[in-house]
Amino acid sequence: MKQVRISRRYDETPHEVYVEIEKWLLDIGDILTFDLFSTDDKFSDKSFFLAQNTPISSNDKTEIEQIRSLYIRQSDLPSYNRFVDKLVQAVARNEQIPITKKAAVIYRQASVILDEMFENPEELENVPKSKQVVNTFVNTIFSDTHAIESMIKITAYDYYTHTHSINVCIYSLSLGSYLKLDPITLEELGMSALLHDLGKSRVNPNITNKKGRLTDSEFEEMKHHPLYGYTIALKIGIRDRSILDGIRHHHEKLDGNGYPDGLMGKSITLFARIIGVCDVFDALSTQRSYKDKMSSYETLRLMKISMQHHLDMELVDAFIRMQQHDAILTSL
Repeated sequence: MKQVRISRRYDETPHEVYVEIEKWLLDIGDILTFDLFSTDDKFSDKSFFLAQNTPISSNDKTEIEQIRSLYIRQSDLPSYNRFVDKLVQAVARNEQIPITKKAAVIYRQASVILDEMFENPEELENVPKSKQVVNTFVNTIFSDTHAIESMIKITAYDYYTHTHSINVCIYSLSLGSYLKLDPITLEELGMSALLHDLGKSRVNPNITNKKGRLTDSEFEEMKHHPLYGYTIALKIGIRDRSILDGIRHHHEKLDGNGYPDGLMGKSITLFARIIGVCDVFDALSTQRSYKDKMSSYETLRLMKISMQHHLDMELVDAFIRMQQHDAILTSL
C-alpha cells in the first residue's frame, strides 16, 4: 500500500508537529512503535497518552473510544504506516480476524485511495481503484451479518470530503443490500456513491473547506460539483448510465427544486435517490468543525418532517428499518 498521510489535521508548535491518526485501528494487545498523544479539542495542546512499546490495555481501549482524537509525532509517520501495513496484510491472511477490526482496516484502505483520487481526479486508474474499494465493501457485507453494523460505526468520526464519500458509499450499499439489490447492481451503486462528490475536486478549496455557512455566490459555485463529477467520470471512462446518473443527480429533489437539471419525482433514478438520502443523513449526523453532529434519531426525524418534498420517503423509511434491523443484529 502506498505510504501517504491520511489526516489533514495537524497542530504545529515551535517544538513539535502532530498528526491525527485513525484511532479506531488501535486494539487491545497492540504494541505500538510510536508514542500516542490525545486531546478533546483539536486546537488545544496535546497530552501524552501512551508510550511506545506499551501494550494497549482494555482500560486504554475504553479511553481511546471516549476521547475525541489521537495523535502521533509527524516524525513517527513511517512507523505508523508500517503498523497499518501489517494490519492490512493480517486481514488478507487471516479470516478469523474480528469483523470490527476488518472493517476498520478496509475503511482506512478506502481513505488512502480516496485521498489519491481527489488529488488526481482524472487519472484513468481511478476506475479500477474505486472498483477495488467497492468490491471489498460488497464482499465484506455478504461475508458477515455484522459487517454493515461494524462499518457504519466507523462513519461516526469527523466529516471531511473524502470520509464523507466513503460513508455515503457504505450507507448506500447497506440500504441497497437491505432492498435486496443483486451483487452486480450493488457494485454499480457503490461506485456511484463513492464517486458522487468527486466533482468537489474542481471547486475552489476555500469553499469546500470553509468552516461555516456558504455565501450565496459560494453556494452557486458549490452547486456545480455534480456536473463536474459527471464530466470527470466520463473522462476516466465510466459509461454505465446508472453510475453516471447517481453522480450527476444526487442533489435533485422530488419537487423539482434540486440541481443541476431540476428533475422531479421518479424521473430521478434509483441510484440518485438512494445516494441523496444517504448523503443528507451522513452530512447531518457526522461531526464537523463548525457544528455538532445530530443523533441518528434527530437526523431521521428532521428528514421525515422537513424533507418530504425533497427525498424519497419510501427510501427514508427503508433506511430507518435497516438501522433498526442492524441494531437487532448487534444485540444478538
